[in-house]
Amino acid sequence: MNIYGFEAIGFDGQLVKVEVDIRRGIPALDVVGLPDSAVREAGERVRAAIRNAGYQFPLDRILVNLAPAGIRKAGAAFDLAMAAAILLASGQLPHCGMDMVLLGELELSGAVRGVPGVMAAVAAGLAADVPCFLVPKENAEEARVLAGTAACQVRALGELTVLFGRLLAGYAPRDSGARDDTEGSPGQAPSADEGLNPYAEDMAELCGQAELKRALEIAAAGGHHVLLFGPPGAGKTMAARRMPGLMPPLDGEDALVATKLHSLAGALPSGSGLLSAAPFRAPHHSASAEGILGGGKLNRPGEISLAHGGILFLDEAPEFRSDVLQALREPLEEGFISIARADRTVRYPSSFLLVLACNPCPCGKLGRAGSVCLCSFHELKRYWKRLGAALLDRIDIRVPVRPVDPGELAQRDAEGSASIRERVQEARQFQRKRYVDEPWSLNARLSPQGIQRYIRLDEGVSASFAAAAAAEAWSSRACHGILRVARTIADLAGESAIRQSHVDEAMALRRYGDENLYWQLP
Repeated sequence: MNIYGFEAIGFDGQLVKVEVDIRRGIPALDVVGLPDSAVREAGERVRAAIRNAGYQFPLDRILVNLAPAGIRKAGAAFDLAMAAAILLASGQLPHCGMDMVLLGELELSGAVRGVPGVMAAVAAGLAADVPCFLVPKENAEEARVLAGTAACQVRALGELTVLFGRLLAGYAPRDSGARDDTEGSPGQAPSADEGLNPYAEDMAELCGQAELKRALEIAAAGGHHVLLFGPPGAGKTMAARRMPGLMPPLDGEDALVATKLHSLAGALPSGSGLLSAAPFRAPHHSASAEGILGGGKLNRPGEISLAHGGILFLDEAPEFRSDVLQALREPLEEGFISIARADRTVRYPSSFLLVLACNPCPCGKLGRAGSVCLCSFHELKRYWKRLGAALLDRIDIRVPVRPVDPGELAQRDAEGSASIRERVQEARQFQRKRYVDEPWSLNARLSPQGIQRYIRLDEGVSASFAAAAAAEAWSSRACHGILRVARTIADLAGESAIRQSHVDEAMALRRYGDENLYWQLP
């Protein structure tokens, strides 16, 4: 019988075998295997919890080994596994002959507290054919997403005697909180009416701005990245924060990945199970590179990974650190981020829809009627240079947002998020069927080979597009982006063929909507 803990190393993590040796000598508890301070301090928590739970702490020399020893162990999630291993070695718990993963932080009273990374631990355990998982009550639902009734909740250390006795008697590791199999299979994808963010604001509150709403609909349907720029108060942030209402629920695979990432980062709400609503992350521009990209001392997922399957919104984008913005380029194209450190390289999924919002100039008055912009030409160039041409080249939809006429603000007949979301869902269903045999499911993820395979233009449409691309001096990446957007526009129209009107609209979105704008991007 083996007792396992879990160390969150990257997306998959590592099972850690907890071994205990009790021998005669001066009473002491030693923990080896590269433990950090939180793991070393676990000895005192385990000692008090065992005693307060009604067990006897062995008055011998106790050695706890966390194997493999070459991996640094961090956090308080090893408490429960260490306590169970000590009780097994001292004969106070029966050997049920079944390997198991135990996770949880112990209070001095013996109560078990929730810990991050439980879903990743269950996934690693199932890959290693571990049949039983004992987790805190707060983490029980996320564990059962993958493990079903093989995951059992533990509220206090004293419950281990009953649980181990049931396992020894041949019963399934089931507790009173386990759900019936009739409630749905683990990892089941949400239905079309489930998984919608109940707190998402309605697009009907955005009066006027028909072109902006159309652009956001296209972006949500195909997963295309968006840049919103215009004077302060024009509605950029308001529109971006209503995009979650346009996003359909996560499908089965994306829901599992998003839940696992939130679990690893400790961002999964207590008691929640499978995430189904598309994430919406809006970090402040003062966030560190580790907070946005991931990494840090523990190599945890960053905001771009927590936005997997959903939206990453960067308001006041030029105010973010330049190195952070430029580091977004690889995840935008590859759908994951690799964080290289001296001891290891970890990789996290990071497939998200990027929404950037910014003012047209540092003072924000450029383009506002009745205001005078005092920014010089060089200040304007320096301001836009913070975003960089390489990042902007990956943004397929650019929308100039102008202030709405005051008369339109009183209108209440604007289209709401629900009807727009229905069209987005239908367009995504077309894409899912079309790419059923491909590693991508959205038009924004079409590879160059996929563009050649799935995008066909008539001779006249192709000639018109080639002439426009040459006149605008668009890069190959920009041309591919326009074709992807045109494919999404055709899907929204329910048409299999890409027509001239679809390509024209896609090119207009790339041209910022007006060739005579008083601000021009690189």
